[in-house]
Amino acid sequence: MNQYARDFRRFLHREYIPITKGLIVLSLTLFIAHHLLSLLRINLFSLFYFPTLRWLWRPWTLLTYPIVNRSLGDLFALLWLWFIGGSLERSWGGQTYGLILGLVTGVTSLAFSLVSWFFGVNIYLTGLWLPLTGLTWAWAKLYPDRELLFWGLFPIKAQWLAWIHAGLIFFNYLGYNLFFAVAAVSSIAVAYLFTGHGPFARGVRYWAWTHNYPGKGWSERMKNKWRRRRLKVMK
Repeated sequence: MNQYARDFRRFLHREYIPITKGLIVLSLTLFIAHHLLSLLRINLFSLFYFPTLRWLWRPWTLLTYPIVNRSLGDLFALLWLWFIGGSLERSWGGQTYGLILGLVTGVTSLAFSLVSWFFGVNIYLTGLWLPLTGLTWAWAKLYPDRELLFWGLFPIKAQWLAWIHAGLIFFNYLGYNLFFAVAAVSSIAVAYLFTGHGPFARGVRYWAWTHNYPGKGWSERMKNKWRRRRLKVMK
């Protein structure tokens, strides 16, 4: 068993994209497990999708809905995550990449929850395509001139691909109303924190270092500061 665990860890860290690989493996495992348990009339997906009005009873769904992939189209999102998510994770490192992944997921779900509360409409969020909007935008901002084959036929630059992705997501949710469509692309705002002149454009560690954020030596500085205060009080 220990050997299997070591092999699995080695697989995750190969190519230096453990978070991306872990998310893909988790999504595929949930997909297979759900369809097996559905034979017993057990809906495993219901534990992980995000109900925009009733999520307070299941707060973990704020971040778990991306692993709920219901269709073949959703599974293609995993391939796109492998490509752009792996590229971002190698560029930023696991800490910054994990943070932006959590932010694009959480910001989108909270934006939907706010709009749902305002209109009194409950919908269920599933799949990776929503958080991938912000990730794709961030990737395109970092590599705007990188070219890919759209549908395997037409060469297109990354910056235009990000606009197409965001446009498709926007018009897909425009069927509800304009506010839901805006919520669907709200994760783009997160991308600007980590690209261009954003505060985290050089990574979370760099931002923490420039702002003297708690890190190496911080605890010692706090102890010295506390000792000086005690000495003043004793005097």
